[in-house]
Amino acid sequence: MFKHILIPIDGSEFSDLAIETGVRFARSIGARLTGFIAEPEVTVPNLPGFVGREAGAGGGAGFKPRLHAQSALDRIATSAAAAGVRFAIDTVADNDAARAIVAAAERHGCDLIVMASRDRHGLDHLLHGSATGDVLSRTTIPVLVLR
Repeated sequence: MFKHILIPIDGSEFSDLAIETGVRFARSIGARLTGFIAEPEVTVPNLPGFVGREAGAGGGAGFKPRLHAQSALDRIATSAAAAGVRFAIDTVADNDAARAIVAAAERHGCDLIVMASRDRHGLDHLLHGSATGDVLSRTTIPVLVLR
């Protein structure tokens, strides 16, 4: 049925639920998976003595918070390897997480997206939106939403 699962994460406790469930499901059906994270694009001002800027970033453009992404993706790699599931990891810099998730699923030929939802309501939903809802509205690929 499903051969390749995309697990988009953001490093939160909800991501851990998606990793755990996605890896177990992939193992049970013999699918492979791709762990994915879309990091926001960040521009750091060119301040003298600022050590957080990437080497060679000149002018401040191009700094990306990759340590957070790598730590989150390492959790997928560890879990998949322990379960004997074939996996890959991918990350991009994009301020529109939903667009990046759909593009990654298409780019990798995934036939299922497994992601967790924070189930935001009211003002929180209006202020922060819903990446899960945006993914559901932008893709024809099946999406397994975990709560």
